[in-house]
Amino acid sequence: MPIVLISGPANAGKAQLVLDAVRVSLARGEEPLLIVPTRIDVEHYLRELAGERVALGARVEHFDGLIEEAVRRAGVREQALGSLARERVLDALTTQVARAPTAGMVRALSELIAELRVRRVSPANLTRALDAWRAADGPQATHGELAEIYQRYHDALKRLARMDSEQRAVRALDELRRRPSLWAGTPVAFYGFDDLTRLQLDAIETLGRVVDAPVTVSLAFEPGRSAFAGRAATFAALEPLAREHRTLSARDDYYAPRARGALGHLERSLFEADTRRVDAQGVLRLLEGGGERAELELVAREINGLRAEGTAPEEIAVAMRGPASSGALLEEVFADADIPFALERRRPFDDTALGRALGGLLRCLPAAAAGASEPEGALADLLAWLRAPGLLARPELADSLELRARRGGVVSATQARELWEQRHWPLDTIDQLAEASERGPVALIDRVARELQWLFDAPRRRR
Repeated sequence: MPIVLISGPANAGKAQLVLDAVRVSLARGEEPLLIVPTRIDVEHYLRELAGERVALGARVEHFDGLIEEAVRRAGVREQALGSLARERVLDALTTQVARAPTAGMVRALSELIAELRVRRVSPANLTRALDAWRAADGPQATHGELAEIYQRYHDALKRLARMDSEQRAVRALDELRRRPSLWAGTPVAFYGFDDLTRLQLDAIETLGRVVDAPVTVSLAFEPGRSAFAGRAATFAALEPLAREHRTLSARDDYYAPRARGALGHLERSLFEADTRRVDAQGVLRLLEGGGERAELELVAREINGLRAEGTAPEEIAVAMRGPASSGALLEEVFADADIPFALERRRPFDDTALGRALGGLLRCLPAAAAGASEPEGALADLLAWLRAPGLLARPELADSLELRARRGGVVSATQARELWEQRHWPLDTIDQLAEASERGPVALIDRVARELQWLFDAPRRRR
């Protein structure tokens, strides 16, 4: 089956063609894989396919999911060495071979080794290449340290009976090359990637050219455009692999009619020299402030202006470079401006009422169960658990315990528990978790999962 390459500028309709390929595969009774860059993309396209009632036949994965499927079908049994574990191994090896690594050295070395694995460079091949390099540079060159670290890393993984993620992926792809029938012809479509890594290109070539599975790949690219210059090498690598290349022309019908002229012109002229200016007609504006807060205040003022004109808040979107770093400030500014909003961002679990309650409960375990190195739980930990929403039918009982504890100078969770049980029921949950901890980590995880579900359901049980 051919590799179909779809290229064109932004908003040219590439997604439609990729999803059409998925729909055709489903109509044939196949179970295609749609590969997208991020987990957020996975959720988005699952919802889109579910809306068409075809999600049950298709799988939407990011690239790691595709590799895991290849590993499973190729029968690769070795466990993967995680990225953190690899850095720990390399840190130790670098200290043994050369010197204590400087800041950033281990991560750079890890990235280099990942590239060597993907390119299938063995320690012996690297040693020969570095020897030739040393012969050219003279006897003072010290490239041999790198070869020794790589050899020791290779040997360490053998002793650990582990593979790093790149080695595992390459092993799976090589096995599929040897035995194409293992893939069973499952169609694969790639969409949304700004660029493709060497491993991703390897997977596309393996599945489409060697395994002969239907593969569809989209890439935002136009020859000669400055905005796409960074993807020229990727396009040059993909084009010879494709038996069919569909080139899409620029379209502006994806933009709202009022904004079509300005946004279409921006897309076509971005980073280009000697382009004409057009009247933005108020649909595109630049807001500049003296700092991040000032910029958000300008955005808030703009939003309130739109609301005053009758625009519903749910029709207004704010795109941020990094919600994790700027989300707290946005919350503060928008709250001050009385703007209703929903912000999707990651929060530490301990910042939630549920997380504080579960964390407090676990810190209340006896020292023997929690581990000798763990500090003893405090009064605040027990109170955090007892104050979990819905846990107590009478939340004021936790307030009463805190008052008695502070008056009596009680500071530890153990003492606070004794104080509680003098007047109320036994807190057996702590003992049950301690018993699970003594049975091992799997038993503890299972018990914690059940307790987390109990805490999550507590508010509904009290209704």
